[in-house]
Amino acid sequence: MVGGFDDIAELAGLLEVDLENDPFECMCLGDIQFTVRGELGAVLGVLTYHVGAGLNWLHWHGQVPLVRPRELTDWLVSRGLIDPHEP
Repeated sequence: MVGGFDDIAELAGLLEVDLENDPFECMCLGDIQFTVRGELGAVLGVLTYHVGAGLNWLHWHGQVPLVRPRELTDWLVSRGLIDPHEP
């Protein structure tokens, strides 16, 4: 779980996607999910990260490439949220 305002702001910046590319399907379930909630706690969406590649959201109908996938992976590893040694 990501808590503080600074962490959330930094993470939000790392979730930037390249919408100029068409979504693609890799057929896997992804590696980590981010639940985005509104001010009152209602779920606004669930984003699925495919490590080193892209982000999936139901409304995109597939995975869209991230602008900075390596930086997001490093951020997650530095917080112990993913294991850098798993394939």
